[in-house]
Amino acid sequence: MGLNDALRELVLPKLDRVQKTADGFMARCPAHEDRNPSLSLGYGTKHPVIFKCHAGCDAEDILKALGLTWEELSAPREERKGAYRGKSTMIATYDYVDEDGKLLYQVCRFEPKKFLQRRPLPGGDWEFKLGNTRRVLYRLPAVIEAVKAGRQVWVVEGEKDVHAVEERLGLPATCNSGGAGMGWPDSAFEMFRDASVAIWSDADKEGRAHARKVMASLAAVGAEVTVYESPTHKDAADHLGAGFGLEELVETRATTEEPTPVLAPDLWEFIAAGDDAYDWLVPDVLERGDRLMITGAEGLGKSVWCRQLCVQLAAGIHPFQPGTVDPVKVLVVDCENSMRQNRRHYGTLAGLSVSKGRRVPDGGLRLIHRPEGIDLTKGDDAEWLLERVRAHRPDVLYIGPFYRLHASDINDESAARKTVSVLDAARVAGDGCVLLMEAHAGHGQHGSQRALRPVGSSLLLRWPEFGFGLRRAKECLPNEQRPRLVDLEAWRGARDERDWPSSFRHGKTGEWPWMPEAAVKPEWSSASQWSAESLSERGVA
Repeated sequence: MGLNDALRELVLPKLDRVQKTADGFMARCPAHEDRNPSLSLGYGTKHPVIFKCHAGCDAEDILKALGLTWEELSAPREERKGAYRGKSTMIATYDYVDEDGKLLYQVCRFEPKKFLQRRPLPGGDWEFKLGNTRRVLYRLPAVIEAVKAGRQVWVVEGEKDVHAVEERLGLPATCNSGGAGMGWPDSAFEMFRDASVAIWSDADKEGRAHARKVMASLAAVGAEVTVYESPTHKDAADHLGAGFGLEELVETRATTEEPTPVLAPDLWEFIAAGDDAYDWLVPDVLERGDRLMITGAEGLGKSVWCRQLCVQLAAGIHPFQPGTVDPVKVLVVDCENSMRQNRRHYGTLAGLSVSKGRRVPDGGLRLIHRPEGIDLTKGDDAEWLLERVRAHRPDVLYIGPFYRLHASDINDESAARKTVSVLDAARVAGDGCVLLMEAHAGHGQHGSQRALRPVGSSLLLRWPEFGFGLRRAKECLPNEQRPRLVDLEAWRGARDERDWPSSFRHGKTGEWPWMPEAAVKPEWSSASQWSAESLSERGVA
């Protein structure tokens, strides 16, 4: 068989609105929401199929949306896996019916895993091409009845997930045919006007993007929408099949009512009525909502310093003096180190918390690894981070290093502004969590004379509440590759009075890697003197 068969047998049956043209075919592109056919397909010489999306989608993305690979398209017909003819086996069919229960088309599941759609023909035959067949939601009659009855409808990604929600939870559920790569039918959204909808997002990039699109469209018709995700499994079927229920899901997004405009508070009402007490995570050191950036020379130990702080806070150990604090939830988004490296890094610190009698509680410190980095100037990566923060609700978010948070030039002011804007949004999404970051300092001779301010945009000098750098202490010998003592020096003027240590030494066996030597508390008048109580004493409240 020629290469033309790959186009006709593997590609065209998976596309909608296929039309023959003079030199090939046109169809709806599966890589984006395509209402009018914008994908051209033809026969190539270097590749068996030529894909050209006039909306700009890449051929790799189109193949991924189709569930195909170049290798599969190029293989001889007898060696192909997953085609609807030949060696593949149909293992399930899912009927898509109209409001009255009339069959419109089927989604067919094959093994090896592949999905094709077909429509019935007169006489009992089937055609693996839908053409202009009306697209509807799965379980349409049941969904209509549920909405009329005021019941919440669950939106999942695939038919198998629908069955899992119906059979294990007894709840109405639906999906669109084609999975995350395809959009909902245009007529489907209006039926959810003012309805209650829960979206169960698949735990992958495509699933989350699909959930965002469906949520935005449902919110536009006034639906109350909440998005959930399993913290342990990819989809609803896997989550429920493992014996978990709705109580284990984490909420990642929700629609909210439009706020009613109100007048801003008067100055004296604002001062007298509010609570200006500190919301400490660590008394006199870290308050909820603080942004702390640590810099230093490479190899001096700033990453160890930050990891140690995270483990101590999660374990409820005061990081800078004897005693304990309330344990907090820490989320680490490491954009530099691999999982293997961090098992070594955090394993030692976790063991120390146990030896101190303050084991990090289960779930107290969670780690996400993105060693390839993320680009917070891009919408998908920004939303990815906000979803993780909403799901985990950490008290401390340790993310970075900063230069791995966007792909632009490190000195680009615009990229820096976009990045810190997303980080501030993450701080809000985490109910005012502490942001802990590390950044590289400028170059210098063995780190002794280098500037401690972070490399990159000058915005970083103004943005955090606290900016400190680790510097080799003067008492250290010049030939010490691993200085036994480092000073903690501020490169940014502090916005508040805190008890930060002034230096750290390397810990001995059984001690933390960095042990504080002293604390320096600046002498200044705290803003707390203008509390509501003191104003009342002055007769101005």
